[in-house]
Amino acid sequence: MKTKFTTLILTLMAIFLFSSQSHAQTDVSGLVLYHFKPNKPIPSVNLSLIDTAGVVVATAVTEMNGTYTFTNVPYGTYTMTAQTNISSGGITMGDAFLMFLNLCNVYTFTPIQELAADVDGDGTVTWTDYWTVVIGWFVQGYPFPVGPWTFEDVSFTLTGTKTNVPTMGGSSAGDVNGTFVPSTRDLPRIEANYTIKQASNNFSVEIYAKDITETSAMGLVINYPSSMVDVSNITCQLGETNMAIENGQIRLSWINQSNGSAIVNPDLPILVINAKTNSSYNGNDIKFEVDPSSHFSNYQGEQINTSYTLPLITNTGSYLAANYPNPFSSNTNITYFLPTDTKVNISLYNQQGQLIQVVRDAAENAGTYSIVFESNGLEAGVYYYTLKTTGINAINETKRMIITR
Repeated sequence: MKTKFTTLILTLMAIFLFSSQSHAQTDVSGLVLYHFKPNKPIPSVNLSLIDTAGVVVATAVTEMNGTYTFTNVPYGTYTMTAQTNISSGGITMGDAFLMFLNLCNVYTFTPIQELAADVDGDGTVTWTDYWTVVIGWFVQGYPFPVGPWTFEDVSFTLTGTKTNVPTMGGSSAGDVNGTFVPSTRDLPRIEANYTIKQASNNFSVEIYAKDITETSAMGLVINYPSSMVDVSNITCQLGETNMAIENGQIRLSWINQSNGSAIVNPDLPILVINAKTNSSYNGNDIKFEVDPSSHFSNYQGEQINTSYTLPLITNTGSYLAANYPNPFSSNTNITYFLPTDTKVNISLYNQQGQLIQVVRDAAENAGTYSIVFESNGLEAGVYYYTLKTTGINAINETKRMIITR
């Protein structure tokens, strides 16, 4: 009887131990960091814990400090996956330059850089990824095939002993050098200084990058009023660029394919945009603006801070110049500027406001003109000459001339 009782107790203990082990649970905590940098936690990441049968056994969301906790997780082997809907960013032509160096076997990626560079999501970094960044994303504005974010899957086993769950790393797709700061959504402010330039039918916009002397990559986005302006051609100090012009935006990318830095002359425009006003131009100021996504990068793929200088095309200046010489006895030169094609009238008046002579009355194309005025038959004295044009942006200016004998 005693033997049977002992056997029963041992059997019950075995069943209890087996049952307790099969239902053993624990909490699982960890971190999700941007490029594994302790000062860059990724908030609002949706995490899924998947068992070996492919079943999601638990979910969690990271806090602002990147921490998460799965509660009451049974012992076993798991894979943790992640996704998020927060804003991504940090991608520049500097990242494309590092991809170029990597593909040329000059620069070696870490695993998280490899993951960030694989923008088409096929598991390897190829020239397709490079051109997807340079042309598809920056020039054409296409999204990355892999999506805006990418995360390393984490696998681990929970047992009766303490389990250290590896930290999960994530990155904005394409941000190879990990410059982005998650939850920082505002792009850096672009410092741009404007100079006044007289409006005309045909004009050029010279954009200077004043603070750099060398660069390895460039990405420029220029916004302009396409409803009033047609862009004819663009030249870049650095040479040939990849470019797209659409919907009031000029997008250009450039990579130095010599594996180093190219010299930049800050006294010369980095970009010259030649354009002309169209039939919808209403005489308002024409402003080309450097978009905050514009940037230059150095040989390490790091962004170079710079300020920009470019002209504001305006009609607020004087179109009628002072005649020269003045005073004069026999003849003088009258110079004037027309911002658009228009009907022109130049007339001479005496001090009483009486019309003395129509000097010019004709339709003229936009441009600068100089005519010779002769004083034959006019008495010595003070006279006034006016420039008047027709149209929405009509000009009406007056200057004084003195005739001597």
